Amino acid sequence: MRKLFIILMLGVLFVFPTFASAQSDVTLTSVDVQLWPEYDQPSMLVIVDFLIDPSTPLPVDLTFRIPKDANLIAVAVQTSDGGFLNADFTGPDGSGDWQSFTLPITQNAHYRFEYYQALTFNGNQRSYSFVWGGDYAADAFKVSVLEPSDTTSLSVEPAHRSIEQVSGLKYYDGEVVRLEKGEQYTLNLRYAKTSDTLLNPPQGIQPLAPVDENTPGRVSLNNSLPYIIGGLGVVMIAGGVLYYLQAGRGSSHRSRRRKHLQITSDADDETGAYCPQCGTRSRPGDRFCRTCGARLRVQAE
Repeated sequence: MRKLFIILMLGVLFVFPTFASAQSDVTLTSVDVQLWPEYDQPSMLVIVDFLIDPSTPLPVDLTFRIPKDANLIAVAVQTSDGGFLNADFTGPDGSGDWQSFTLPITQNAHYRFEYYQALTFNGNQRSYSFVWGGDYAADAFKVSVLEPSDTTSLSVEPAHRSIEQVSGLKYYDGEVVRLEKGEQYTLNLRYAKTSDTLLNPPQGIQPLAPVDENTPGRVSLNNSLPYIIGGLGVVMIAGGVLYYLQAGRGSSHRSRRRKHLQITSDADDETGAYCPQCGTRSRPGDRFCRTCGARLRVQAE
């Protein structure tokens, strides 16, 4: 049993260094870096596309470093139709001046990651430094720079002499170089602009077609106006009828009350008595004459 355990441990010791070495010795066939300053944000958009050597045993985990102040926004793998799908990754985790993320490579495909990084502003002048960490060797490494809008001057170090027009946009292409593992690449960019205009400013939600009174689900005031006037007319008529009924009921009640008072008054007059001294008519309940004070004769009920 002890011998079996020792054999297993020796096997792990032999296999694990080989596995770790395989991951660190991965060569990238191509690395294409695009720098898009002030594209859709007032910062630098960095797009990194890469392919691994087809002879690399898969699967394999690749760990990339990006600047500590960078904001990683996408990690994707290209599909057969040329589109991109989100790829699984872990991180990023910070360490010193860098942060790193790990991407499992499961197929020989085109991979991409993107991040934003701050520019340095000084009036109309902008500057930026790009650094490639050199985590893996690259057979063909290239950096291109997209010229921002309203640019009056632009300089790149190392020099980018090739200029390419794509869909009305100007790109400065650098030379293709080979990088060894651990070899860093640094690019310094400076340019001046006359405005803060972005190349592709973010747009709010826009309707697919112009919105007017014929748009489904939209209520037009012109179409609804006759119904509104008709409804107000019905309300006014109903209010008038209700007022008339209330007024008539109140008048009838007052008439009945006046008639009742009149009848009561007449009845009181009929049941009243006369003073035997002065002849003044008394009121019901009187015991003495209101005029001369003589005692009244109370009639038996």
